[in-house]
Amino acid sequence: MNSEIYGKPTHGNWGVVFVKDDLIPRHPTQLYEAFSYLVIFFILYKIYTSKRIKRKDGQLFGLFLILLFLARFIIEFFKENQVAFENQMTLNMGQILSIPFMVIGIVLLIWRRKRI
Repeated sequence: MNSEIYGKPTHGNWGVVFVKDDLIPRHPTQLYEAFSYLVIFFILYKIYTSKRIKRKDGQLFGLFLILLFLARFIIEFFKENQVAFENQMTLNMGQILSIPFMVIGIVLLIWRRKRI
C-alpha cells in the first residue's frame, strides 16, 4: 500500500495498525475517503432522481466538484504529509490543489443559475 494515504497517529479506538510498516494506530483515512465518496454519490443520486429539483446543465457537476474536493480538503487534515517541505506549510499540497476545484464548482453553480 502506498504510504501517502496513511493517517496521522491517533489514540482513538478507531485507529488502524499497518503491520508491514509500523505498529502505530493511525486514522483510517482510506475508510474516511471511501465513506465520504459513498455519501457524495447518494446525495448526487438523490438530486439527480428528484422530480422536485430542477436540474440545470452543469449544476450537478458543479456540486460534485464542491462536495468531492471539500471532502478531500477535510480528510487531508488527518493524513501524514507526503514530503518534508509540507511540514512548514499551513495547508498541505492536497488541500492547496483542492481549492481551485471547489472554486470552479462554485463558479459553475453561480454561472448556471444566472444563465438560466
